[in-house]
Amino acid sequence: MATGINNTINAERQLVTFLLGEDEFGADIMDVKEIIRVPDITKVPNAPSYVEGACNLRGNVLPIIDGRIRFNLERKSKDENSRILVIDVDGKPTGMLVDKVSEVIRVATDHIEEPPQIVKNVDSDYLNGVVKLNNGKRLVMLLDVVRALNVNGTVKQKKKGQDQSSQKNNTLIDSTNAQSIDEEQLVSFLLNKEEYAIGIMKVKEIIRVPQIVKIPNCEAYVEGVVSLRNNLLPIINLRAYFGMEHMDIDDHTRILVVDMGTFTAGIMVDKISEVLRVPTSIIQPPPKFSSQSGEQLKGIAKLDNGKRMILILEPLKLISEDELSSISSINGDHEKNAEEKNIIANLVEEEQLVTFKIDLEEYGVKITNVQEINRMPEVTKVPRAPYCIEGIVNLRGNVIPALNLRRLFNLPEKQVTDSTRIIIVDFNGKRTGIVVDSVSEVLRFEKNLIESPPDILSSGIDSDYVEAVGKLEGGKRMILILDISKVLSFS
Repeated sequence: MATGINNTINAERQLVTFLLGEDEFGADIMDVKEIIRVPDITKVPNAPSYVEGACNLRGNVLPIIDGRIRFNLERKSKDENSRILVIDVDGKPTGMLVDKVSEVIRVATDHIEEPPQIVKNVDSDYLNGVVKLNNGKRLVMLLDVVRALNVNGTVKQKKKGQDQSSQKNNTLIDSTNAQSIDEEQLVSFLLNKEEYAIGIMKVKEIIRVPQIVKIPNCEAYVEGVVSLRNNLLPIINLRAYFGMEHMDIDDHTRILVVDMGTFTAGIMVDKISEVLRVPTSIIQPPPKFSSQSGEQLKGIAKLDNGKRMILILEPLKLISEDELSSISSINGDHEKNAEEKNIIANLVEEEQLVTFKIDLEEYGVKITNVQEINRMPEVTKVPRAPYCIEGIVNLRGNVIPALNLRRLFNLPEKQVTDSTRIIIVDFNGKRTGIVVDSVSEVLRFEKNLIESPPDILSSGIDSDYVEAVGKLEGGKRMILILDISKVLSFS
């Protein structure tokens, strides 16, 4: 909701995320003036290797810096995914060529951690932190793009410990109030090969499609609800709402979390195009096909001399008042039927586990503790280490201890196989690799299926390591849920 934005603005940052090689970076959206497709670039003689050249941007010369070369990656041919981030560097627009723009997201400042001392390819002076998403499975390096592109070194360095989130969010408020009335900033997206857009100040964040739970007795275009940071978010399938042909969810499908006025909803779209600034002079009023369509469309932006048209939607007018009340009541206080109450209660009251096998038993750890799962890397032995420590492994420049659960549980040794995996867990800021025989799956447990462990466990392992038992298939399948704090208390 709009009030939610005001209440959380000091605790969130809005980022544009993009790829350079295999690494994902994020830039504060207030540093990004716009995102454009790669135009014709003119080479500049005797320029530094990282300078791709210059291009014409609405009558002004825009220098282009190749982000790959700037950060010591191999040069790559530009393709249809390549984009230029236009950054305001000390009052002068500068373009940075990136491999691909992922999405626009809002992140809580408490999800931003200090950058590690050793970061591959990137000078740590350019990093403001690391953002952990998807329970640590997705890491986004927060890049100070202004400093990274300021090759003359005139931008003042931020003092360590400075409240960057407060500074940036104040900039967001000031910039919103002072934004030129001659421009509109939009998030554009594709729907059935047509390009649409929503004003960026209405878009709270953009997310990949999570697990969606169907809700009975809703409008056909309501895809269901998802749990987003312990809040229920109704999902509107824009294709279904506009009566378009159904399309299966794929890797490009995204959900825009949008302020609808009296509540927040997720709008499912085929693909995000870009974030761009459009002069209001090229936005025309929508044709009045009907009174409803005229309200839903805020205007039509004509780009590239009319060859590219973007339909700008007005979220506050997208859904009628009657439809609004039925959708907003999904996470409101209306009188729900028993089935609907049960679905929503289960969605909120769930535990998500990564399950794996050691010997004949199946175990699980909470997904909130799991950063990633890898094949077994080369292990370096450490003299005089605890018996249960297999050694140390190198994970992208970070040294991580590898814990052998078989030894910890006093089980027979087993040779490493193609199924052997190492699960990287994080507890109290310390990462440890747990060596397991094989990883089974990621499961969602209703909490009513999780019980306290029995006094005597069939596996014979120390019961102190087990905090609960999950029962599936009517109790035929039992999963021992490990207490990570106890498992990692070997030191």
